Amino acid sequence: MGTRGPRERLLDATITSLRRHGVHGTGIAEVLGASGAARQSIYQHFPGGKADLVAEAARRAGARLTRDAPADPHAYVDDRLDWWVDQLRRHDFALGCPVAAAALAGADSPGVVAAAAEVFADWTEHLATVLTDAGAEPEAARRLGRFHVSAVEGAGLMAQALRSVEPVEDLRAILHGLIDDVLPH
Repeated sequence: MGTRGPRERLLDATITSLRRHGVHGTGIAEVLGASGAARQSIYQHFPGGKADLVAEAARRAGARLTRDAPADPHAYVDDRLDWWVDQLRRHDFALGCPVAAAALAGADSPGVVAAAAEVFADWTEHLATVLTDAGAEPEAARRLGRFHVSAVEGAGLMAQALRSVEPVEDLRAILHGLIDDVLPH
C-alpha cells in the first residue's frame, strides 16, 4: 500500500482542522505541522494555496461519506447517522462537519463555498438515487435527499451544542418514517 504522500497528509490534516476550527481558524502552519509536509508541498499540490487546499479537503471528506454506502435506503440513513453518532461521541462533540465549515467560508472564498455546494449536491443525488432504485418517484427522492442533507447538518450542529446525540437519534426516527412514505407499499 505504501506511505501516504504529502498531498494526502495535507488533505487529512486540513479536514481535521476544518472540523475543529472552521475555514477561518484553519491555518497553514497548523496544517503543515500536523501533516509533516514541507511548505512548498502546499503550492506544488494546491497552486491556489489555502483556498484550493480547503476546497479539495471538503470534496475529499464528502466523497468518504458516499464511498461503500449501502444500497438500501434505511441502511443508508443508519450508516450515515451511525457515523455521526460515533464521531460525536469519540471526539467529545468537538469535531463538526468539514463540508459545513467550507459552506460557511464566506464571499471571500467562492471556490471553497462552491466545493461545499458540490458535495451537498452529490450527497443529495446519492440518496435520491438509492431511493429511486428502491422505487421512489424521482422528484420525491430528490426532495428527501435535500432534506436529509439539511437535516443531518442541522442535527450535527445541535448535537454539538447540546453535547448529546439525541438530535441525531430524533432525526433517525423521522427519516425512517419519511423513507417509508416515499417508497411503494
